[in-house]
Amino acid sequence: MPIETRRPNLFLVGAQKSGTTTLALMLDQHPKISMSQPKEPGYLAFGTAGYTALDGYGRVVNAASWVVRTEQAYLALFRSAPENASFLGEASTWYLSEPGMPERLHDFNPQAHVVAILRQPADRAYSAWCHARRDREEPHEQFAQALAAEPARKNASHLLRYREMSRYLKPLEQYIERFGKDHVHIMFYEDLRDDPDSLWLSCCKFLGLTSERTPAAYQQNRSGLPRSRLIHSMLRSKRVKRCMRRVLPLRFTAWAKHRLDTSNLRRLPPLPAAQRNALSREFIEETKALMALTGRDLTHWLPDD
Repeated sequence: MPIETRRPNLFLVGAQKSGTTTLALMLDQHPKISMSQPKEPGYLAFGTAGYTALDGYGRVVNAASWVVRTEQAYLALFRSAPENASFLGEASTWYLSEPGMPERLHDFNPQAHVVAILRQPADRAYSAWCHARRDREEPHEQFAQALAAEPARKNASHLLRYREMSRYLKPLEQYIERFGKDHVHIMFYEDLRDDPDSLWLSCCKFLGLTSERTPAAYQQNRSGLPRSRLIHSMLRSKRVKRCMRRVLPLRFTAWAKHRLDTSNLRRLPPLPAAQRNALSREFIEETKALMALTGRDLTHWLPDD
């Protein structure tokens, strides 16, 4: 069996629950980009130990089943990439929060390009709780209860690290320091949601690529409570995903999954304004610093009271 010698040179590092799955799908539709399957192999964060974090019930979480544990297996994920692909990419959201990741990625490939997409911190945290409730990883039926439980949890799944995963400033500063501004591109969830054309053009410009059209941006990995656990399990089955990719175009499988999720997942109520403001207050100084770092007006991230 041939051994893949090319190294990934595009890392979509997060933030978790900020549209990374949708963005990875868009990137994979560009003829010069080949993204890994699974989307989050996580090897550069966890190595041979794999993913050992626990859910709210004390069980090793599902992510452990797809995190790659050897460099050989990691590089093999890119073996089928076209020879003319300019970028081999992956999208492990752990790379934004795990300590030492900028140095680790730089040591692995100092010429890599790093992409991050960010979301308002309280909204991101609430979406993570909704996702954890969807996948039965969070026992607390109220978001406030889950937030209160967060500090006491040991080796908690990153999905349950509601505040930690919403702190973007320090790791982004470290990525810029390590790779340089020309190799780090910061985007925002609101643009993916409201103006995907502009977001896509900015991403292609950063990568030095041209694109005649914006790839389909069907929302992927949405949160909500499944009406049918069977349908939900099938849509997230690795075997089902592999079969669909073999016989159907990527754009169609993304559309079909989006449609099925839309009908099967019942949205949880929006985060109450008082709770959103209370959590947002914890991020005021960081949000202001992010505005200075990115030049982006993020005043709508601040509490409105």
